Amino acid sequence: MLLTPSALLLTLPIVLSTNSITDPSPDADVPVMTETRSARGHMPPILKRTRPLGPVTLGGARGSSFVFTGSTPEGDAPSEMVFTSDGSTIVISHRESQNLILWDAATRAFLGEAPVSGAAQSFALTPDDSTAVVCNLDNDSVSIVDMGMLLETANFAVGTNPGVVRVSPAGDVAAVTQTFDAEMVIIDITSASVVRTITGIGSSVRLSASFEAPAISIQYSGFEFIDDDRAINLDAFAQEAQIINVRTGVVTRIPIANNGRDLSVSLDGTRAAISHGSFTRLVTVIDLTTETVLTTWPTGVDLFGEIVINTDGTKGVLSVLNAARSIDLLTGAIGPSLNTATMNELIATSDGLHALGVGFRGALIDFATGSLVAQLNNAVSTEFGAVSPTANLAAMCSTTFGDDMVVVSTNGALGQLEAFQLSGPAPEGDRCRTGAMSPDASVAVGVSILSDTLTIIDTATASATGFAPLGMRPSGVAITPDGTTAVVANLDSTFASVVDLASATTTEVPISRRAGEVVISPDGMFAYLPVVASGDGVWRIDLTTNTVSGPKILTGNMGGVGYSFSQVSGIALSTDGSKLAVAGSFDDVVTIIDATTWAFERNITVGDFPTFVAFSPDGASLYCSNKNADTVSVIDMTLPVPVVVDTIAVGDQPWQIIDAGDGRLFVNNWTDGAIGVVDLVTGVQTSTIALPDLCTGIRLDADAGLLYASNGSGGISIGGDFGFSNIQNGRLSVIDLSTLTITSSIETGFSPSALSMDPMARAAIVPAPMGDGASIIVLDPGCNEADLAEPFGVLDFTDVLAFLGAFSAMDPAADLAAPFGVFDFSDVIAFLGAFGSGCP
Repeated sequence: MLLTPSALLLTLPIVLSTNSITDPSPDADVPVMTETRSARGHMPPILKRTRPLGPVTLGGARGSSFVFTGSTPEGDAPSEMVFTSDGSTIVISHRESQNLILWDAATRAFLGEAPVSGAAQSFALTPDDSTAVVCNLDNDSVSIVDMGMLLETANFAVGTNPGVVRVSPAGDVAAVTQTFDAEMVIIDITSASVVRTITGIGSSVRLSASFEAPAISIQYSGFEFIDDDRAINLDAFAQEAQIINVRTGVVTRIPIANNGRDLSVSLDGTRAAISHGSFTRLVTVIDLTTETVLTTWPTGVDLFGEIVINTDGTKGVLSVLNAARSIDLLTGAIGPSLNTATMNELIATSDGLHALGVGFRGALIDFATGSLVAQLNNAVSTEFGAVSPTANLAAMCSTTFGDDMVVVSTNGALGQLEAFQLSGPAPEGDRCRTGAMSPDASVAVGVSILSDTLTIIDTATASATGFAPLGMRPSGVAITPDGTTAVVANLDSTFASVVDLASATTTEVPISRRAGEVVISPDGMFAYLPVVASGDGVWRIDLTTNTVSGPKILTGNMGGVGYSFSQVSGIALSTDGSKLAVAGSFDDVVTIIDATTWAFERNITVGDFPTFVAFSPDGASLYCSNKNADTVSVIDMTLPVPVVVDTIAVGDQPWQIIDAGDGRLFVNNWTDGAIGVVDLVTGVQTSTIALPDLCTGIRLDADAGLLYASNGSGGISIGGDFGFSNIQNGRLSVIDLSTLTITSSIETGFSPSALSMDPMARAAIVPAPMGDGASIIVLDPGCNEADLAEPFGVLDFTDVLAFLGAFSAMDPAADLAAPFGVFDFSDVIAFLGAFGSGCP
């Protein structure tokens, strides 16, 4: 959608929120929103562990420490890329990590980083590659970077939302368009100063957002230099092609048809072509010598937007919905539809022979014949790209699907994918969306969905100690009861990742695609992973051999179910590990699986759109959140044939459920931003606990009589008075179960996506995708590893009884000494030593 400047006052700012409601998806595809308005290869394991895994004492008072899940420098939110003039280097600007990252074009080796003073949205190099001019979106500034020293030498203010910068072929001046001021500023590069402001130069912005990661792509409409003195700009709102003399400020305004979408200039600088989108169905050809319209060709098809023309401006390629067509710009003849899939940008190769479609497939199209020559990219959907000026090589970047770089050969039919890797050097921790805490609270793991990385975190020091590679689009994670292994579900890979936490090494266990959640049996022998596509069902992995054990058990139809950060259908295991329950969201059923015999038992019909399931502590009841019905189904599991025995009305869009074991059920009523309290005797929601913001996770500490709820919000705003802003808040709210009130809040500062705690509620991990990290929160620091029971901070006979009980039950809380995973006399000696040392 394109809006006129006057309409901007009514419709901006554009706000993209982490709590945006997304449509359900049966196959859990990445939910992406696109709107237009004015104004990887595998990573090797990396280990930094400095101490062996084992019990630790969490020190310090209750509080939050934020852990960055990557390493510096990062390449976060790539925004533009170019090749140097000799074709040797690929340079990528990054908005969130505020830098330029340099790669060797031939080897894809990391060459260096140039930090800048803002959110780098666009950049351009001088013809000799000595200097970069960078637009910084967040603080409305421009940076000058010495590319030899990789050093920012100047930073100065310009107007609101500097979106695109280009350097004159003469190399002395740069031009910057400012979308929400409708201006172009001319910058003298040597003096790093604005020498001219030209008004009435309009442009537009296209936004694409994925709410799962979340990730956002911001692409402003571009302009191009024709020669040393002139640039051409498409102003869709004024319905003009504007030829601007950057030396004098004189603008030639050429009237064109409405719905102008994209502009392409021939490599010889003689012609430009403009596509007109939607029902306008036109292509305008402009003579750049006379600065007049040569002709306007009807196409007869709805144009998606992008256009590119060849060296002399006689041939072109147009994007249409999920396809492309060629156009003869001398006759207006339109070629047949080419099956290219969606293309976000079209670029002419430097030899002038081909058009490269940047998008889902990397289509290579022959200008002369109008035929599809090759599909070069089967790795990831890309948003923008660049071609080498000296070789048959191109690079493209993904944004909403990952911070990735794809490098392809454009050598005609011989072209192929050359490399697929992160846009920044590994290890990266981009969008830490899920996490897990070990049973002894010594280790936490964060899973980053864009960089496909698991970060190992030492909770005692709140520091990252290791990194392990995962599959594509990793999602749910769980840690084995002995704390040695993490299992990760990968939505876009056909394997599960089993990570040894001591060595940070990964074993890939083949299953099928779209695994979204993980639960692990109480004895640590099996991991269960539901897959929500290609035959919905549950796989069982034997963790002693890291192989699939038994067939996939088919279930009801699962998928993406919405909520904050786009969740998938839930799975739950009974406390004794005998029964597995799966929410068949799109069939309105809960599937029961006998985990002991590994057999399907039955489907139980529940309410409208079940999303989350949970067992009572004794396994006698199973609860299911029905998102669309605003109800919770109660299933009696003690009956020979379990059935729904009660349907309880709760709040709007219920999500997580916890049976407190005292006759009360706590329900995360997501849209209400409140916790519902249900009396299980009467089957009535009797009260609610209002939270400061929408809740993303709840956990119970029954012994302490506390309920924990992660909640917060975050969003990116573009337009309005501030131009660009990224605002977040988040916290862990502590609720007293006796008074049903919030007694304290532990601020994290970032919008939370989930909450995981150890069984004794000593520590929590709260992932924060938009912070690229997670908060580690010490909930009860205790005294030492012998301090196992209330009152914590005091060593007494209750701790002895707790240890004996845990030891008898082979609970990890009693596994205090090597060999870990074995309960023997060494654990007793370790307990007695810790107990005898007393509290500090």
